[in-house]
Amino acid sequence: MKTLSSGEAQKNFGALVDFATTGESVRVTRYGRPGVLVLPDNELTHEIVRKLAGRRLISKLKLRSNSPNFAPAQLTQDDVNRLIDECFV
Repeated sequence: MKTLSSGEAQKNFGALVDFATTGESVRVTRYGRPGVLVLPDNELTHEIVRKLAGRRLISKLKLRSNSPNFAPAQLTQDDVNRLIDECFV
């Protein structure tokens, strides 16, 4: 993974995008600390983002289930997948 400072990323944004489009991710630091990741737009990163969204959804559902007004629904994996997919429409 290539690492650039935020200043380098600003000055060389086109090169940063070119590098990411070759399939490599780029870490951009700010004041020497990790700031953001620039990821290539491909099926692998789509799957990673989708899995992260699924984990976040599960966490939210668990928090909600602790609420006294929560009526648990029987969600199948397909139901969860559809909810996740709807996040990216």
